[in-house]
Amino acid sequence: MSAIFAYYFPQFYETKENSMWWGAGFTDWKLVEAAKPLFAEHYQPRVPELGYYDQSELKTLSMQVDLAKQFNITGFNFYHYWFDGEPHLAKPAEMLLADIDLNIKFMLTWANESWTRQWVGQPNDYLIEQNYYRDLDSIEKHYFYLAAFFKDDRYHKVNNRPVFTIYRPELIPNLSDVISTFNKLAVADGFSGIHWLACRSYDISGAEELYQYFDGIINFNPRYIINTRLKNRRTALVEPLLRRLPEKTQSLLVGLFRKKNGIAKFSYVDFLRELERSDSLSFSKPVYHSVFPDWDNTARYNDRATLFTDVSPENYKNALSIAQNKITQEHQDILFINAWNEWSEGAYLEPDQKIGLKLLTVTSSFSGF
Repeated sequence: MSAIFAYYFPQFYETKENSMWWGAGFTDWKLVEAAKPLFAEHYQPRVPELGYYDQSELKTLSMQVDLAKQFNITGFNFYHYWFDGEPHLAKPAEMLLADIDLNIKFMLTWANESWTRQWVGQPNDYLIEQNYYRDLDSIEKHYFYLAAFFKDDRYHKVNNRPVFTIYRPELIPNLSDVISTFNKLAVADGFSGIHWLACRSYDISGAEELYQYFDGIINFNPRYIINTRLKNRRTALVEPLLRRLPEKTQSLLVGLFRKKNGIAKFSYVDFLRELERSDSLSFSKPVYHSVFPDWDNTARYNDRATLFTDVSPENYKNALSIAQNKITQEHQDILFINAWNEWSEGAYLEPDQKIGLKLLTVTSSFSGF
């Protein structure tokens, strides 16, 4: 039985930035509600059983915490966004931090990509560019913001080290400075450093050098298995080099070569096969295989969507079993679920009007809580 952390997506409340970029009152619910089926028996739109909630309201977070605990979910892995010295979409995590009655474990994953208009086919139109750090002070400012979370008793730690994940570490030009500064400041705060995890969505060149800084790797599925096992082999061969280029260059190339339309369909059965073949260790680091119950990002990409067929609670259960069986003595006993509430990607444990609580019930059976 494992600890189970589900990724928590925080874009279901209004912000001034999203209203400016996407229209007044925008949240991801606008995309979810507007989704249209693209073919016969295509399950769209997805309708949440909990309603189109507002994450800026404490009652929403309290409801989510209660539901997660009811089904033995250990905690939430909040996406953390940081641009030019300021947090974005931080309200749910900050509300959790402020209310000790919300008694659930949590951790943070820094989603460090720039924000663009990629959803509407414009990956080179930047909304906020990720500039990382100007100097040591800006690295320290980021740590000091995070330290309030790290110091909370509910924050997940390994051997007195707060667990912190970076979504795309290969994009950070001064990564070694960030790692060493965070570790030094964490020790000054009474920790034994940071327990660093790296998400991996692609195979990349120079990977061994990159991952030397990390205590483990999370294969971020479905992206990792799509990019390395399921999609066009020719693309998979050049991607390790492509993904070490500057982010703007990557966006430009994606914009040039992305098909203007066309649904990318993959089979969940094929995902299970490739998951079974995946390694438990990579570069002598433990690999955690994140599992997704479903994936269909029609709400964001319309006729350029990526989606999976053959999805079911039974196949999701098989994926959890495979991922759990790959945990070794080198690992922390954790399963990462993508996701708690990625409604616009079709990846969620929260109940919908079609299958209700079935995904939560399946997940609960793997939990050591």
